[in-house]
Amino acid sequence: MSTGRDGPRASAAGFPDDLVALQQHWTRLFNRLAASPPADGHAMRMELLRTSLRIDSHPHWAATVGGWSRTARRELQTHAAAAPGGEALLLTRYVDGRIVAVPPEQS
Repeated sequence: MSTGRDGPRASAAGFPDDLVALQQHWTRLFNRLAASPPADGHAMRMELLRTSLRIDSHPHWAATVGGWSRTARRELQTHAAAAPGGEALLLTRYVDGRIVAVPPEQS
């Protein structure tokens, strides 16, 4: 976690830098799995689950008034996508009997 003179640094949206980085890592993993799933993607799926647990159990949520919520997690995803190094989360759709990934602007 980045630290300043007064403790952990937070982004403009109030999320700590390390939490934003975790969310960006989660998004990159999810997008790789959604866009071109490997034949045996077990290791990637496990890494995605571990990263989810790290995000959901981050001390930031205990230190905020609202704590963890689906809305707060979505705000983190949106902020992480817009932050330097971020990328938009691919959306998945069921098309012609298979699941396909599409960029958000094409949904």
